[in-house]
Amino acid sequence: MHPIRAILFDLDGVIVDSNPAIEHFWKSITDQEGIELTDLAIRTWIHGRKVGDTLSGLFGHLSEERHQEIREAAQQFDLSITPKAVAGVTDFIRQLQKQSLPVGLVTSSHHSRMLKMITQLDIHNQFTHFVTAQDVSKGKPDPEPYLAMSSKMELDPGHCLVFEDAISGIQSAQKAGMHSIGIGKDWARKDLCLHGAKDVISDFSEIIIHQRTFTTPNGTVFTSVG
Repeated sequence: MHPIRAILFDLDGVIVDSNPAIEHFWKSITDQEGIELTDLAIRTWIHGRKVGDTLSGLFGHLSEERHQEIREAAQQFDLSITPKAVAGVTDFIRQLQKQSLPVGLVTSSHHSRMLKMITQLDIHNQFTHFVTAQDVSKGKPDPEPYLAMSSKMELDPGHCLVFEDAISGIQSAQKAGMHSIGIGKDWARKDLCLHGAKDVISDFSEIIIHQRTFTTPNGTVFTSVG
């Protein structure tokens, strides 16, 4: 069993089901530039990454002027989407209050976008702490975002359980010394476990909560402690 004192969430692909729209947006940009957008490129440079990282990873050969145009298009895209919640996540987050566990949100998104997303789902009051793009100098996969959260919560990283859908997020949590569970379909299972996830779930209906324990499909057990 792994003793847990806080549970941390990524935003896109974990709380909000925004990944299909995000992939569609970046596919439209790569098509304009004649770039092939592979599954590996999506996993490496899009999901869980700051826009600046995506630009340098996929569009490093373009001019700064074009980078700015893409940034502005990405900002407009972010403002336009209203994704639904990942299955089971809102109920899961609300159940955490019964465990008296601090709940944090660690995202590469900007604070205003993050707040808009969780307000639309009526869960904005469920979180005790936030770390967003403005709070760190280095984004995921660097451990800084999750170390910043453990510092805010005044908790040992080893007592934090993270839910992440991206390789970069799992790597960030792993380097920070935290436990992590991946979110994704079958194709993601190998990748996320390879980079340190204890297990991978399709959605939050697969987490069994009994009293103060959380059990994943492969039998990994986390126990909440006060």
